[in-house]
Amino acid sequence: MRKITQLDRIKSKALKIAMTAFLAEPSLGQRQAKSLFSEIVTHLQKGMDDEEVVKTILKNHESAAIPQGQLSLMK
Repeated sequence: MRKITQLDRIKSKALKIAMTAFLAEPSLGQRQAKSLFSEIVTHLQKGMDDEEVVKTILKNHESAAIPQGQLSLMK
């Protein structure tokens, strides 16, 4: 039987956090998934809780978002 490691637990939490971030900011779907997950795992390894990681991810990638109050069909 394989022992579940701390990294395994972090990786499983990263998927949940990524889904929460994608729901909050759909434009994150245009980013490379591997780099986004690496960023999430790094934050979790530093000891940040789930909510802090989501806020940090959204803050770090807010430049890709459309400014509030504006709609765009072309991007």
